[in-house]
Amino acid sequence: MDEARPEDAAAFLRRALREPLPDTLRRRLLAELGSLEYFSGAADGIPHLAEAMRLPAPAHERVHAAIALGTALFGRGESRAGAQVLRVVAAEEPDSAPARAARVALVQLSDRDLELRGEMYAWLGAEAERSPAAVGPAGRALLLRHEVTAGTCSAREAVRRVRALLAEPAEPLAEPFLLGTLAAVAQWADELDEAERLVDRALLGRMFSVLHPMHHALQNVRADLAAARGAWDQVLAASRARSAPSRRPGPASGDAHAVIALVETGRTSEARHFAAGFDLREAPDSWELNRFLYARGLLRTASGATTAALHDFLECGRRQASRAVVSPVVTPWRSAAALCRLALGEREEARRLAEEELRLARAWGTPRPVGRALRVLGVVTGRARPIGEAVGLLRDSPAGTELIEALLAYGRQLRAAGDDAAGLPALREAAARAERAGAVRLRAEAETALGTKGPAGPAGAAGVVLTAREHRIARLASEGRTNGEIATQLHLALRTVETHLTHAYRKLGIRRRGELAGALGRG
Repeated sequence: MDEARPEDAAAFLRRALREPLPDTLRRRLLAELGSLEYFSGAADGIPHLAEAMRLPAPAHERVHAAIALGTALFGRGESRAGAQVLRVVAAEEPDSAPARAARVALVQLSDRDLELRGEMYAWLGAEAERSPAAVGPAGRALLLRHEVTAGTCSAREAVRRVRALLAEPAEPLAEPFLLGTLAAVAQWADELDEAERLVDRALLGRMFSVLHPMHHALQNVRADLAAARGAWDQVLAASRARSAPSRRPGPASGDAHAVIALVETGRTSEARHFAAGFDLREAPDSWELNRFLYARGLLRTASGATTAALHDFLECGRRQASRAVVSPVVTPWRSAAALCRLALGEREEARRLAEEELRLARAWGTPRPVGRALRVLGVVTGRARPIGEAVGLLRDSPAGTELIEALLAYGRQLRAAGDDAAGLPALREAAARAERAGAVRLRAEAETALGTKGPAGPAGAAGVVLTAREHRIARLASEGRTNGEIATQLHLALRTVETHLTHAYRKLGIRRRGELAGALGRG
């Protein structure tokens, strides 16, 4: 498994199961084999898990097989059957650690079934109110996550409770649920380093098999962390490394992140092709489908399909509301929809959405959602002040992409008001940060904004002004890069590179590539 060879691992387990074995060991091997087979797409996975459940075993051993079988059944869309497996195990010794782990697993998995989700969280809340010890730290962590997504808890309070729960003694069977849930909350609270430590502690500690609800959940948090930092290469590498996408009936959260990463790195055509591979009509209702709708909306926005994008954002919002999820930390659909409304000339509706997003973001209280909401409100209302506030907030945030968006919007708004002295530096900073981050879409937008009015790019030796893109391409050419290499590095068409170089030669009054360094003031 460490070498990404699950089929070979399964072959070893099948060979071992041909030997005479005590029931406890046979049950453990069957559970592990069934998990590997299901994860790899083999048809025998669920039958082997069911066989493991039929063998006698102590409760702490039996719950492992129950969680694996429940996860497989939920993954196949058989939510009620999966819930029944876990309820049976939880009822065998109701006050035991295995029973608590089975109940927490059921609540976690219920996120994939809208009706069951409401039922399970209502039960968990009632149990926790009756006796907090009855649900354990992991159950209270799930309730905290539910409060955060419902918009009834601030980030400061959430972080305080995260740290209090981590300080309590953890039951080994429930610890993966505790760590994974608290990592998600910490990520939303912009405590990215703490969230990463929790993910590593769970994944590197080998606390569970590949067919465990928290294996997928922790991978999702890891993708969330990479996206929050704008580490798009990591997002795409994780997307390519996923071993068994066919086991899931709809798009996963990582697929949504991959669409956004392709858009942000200037590969819109590739993003369209990737997104078209999912038939959302066949996808079960889940929070991951909601996130994919949001990502597809961003793709459609980048492609100029504003009306279709708005439909995706509003559908995402409708589905989230049906799950009592209102906080913008999950998916900031209101901000995205507000910009679409503005583009379609629906200014009042855009303002209403932007103001509602800002109210909810302030209730949570971290720079990332508040800064995003301020930026969008400023764009919608045509005022630079909220966007400037967003820039100030986001400078203290780990979310670099959001800061670039805010700088870009701030520079545009200032220049539109005739304040080039303040607008141009903001745009230049946005372009420089986007360049360092590999944010191709934002870099192109910043360069376009710089080239629309007044002096945009750095000057050559004689004071000749080039646009930011002309200067970037000319500088790379002066360093010895070929046109093809420049096109690849900047994700541009070869003809675009040639055109920009031609313009730069004409402005600089030169005819040959070898004259570029001197003309740019570097000779």
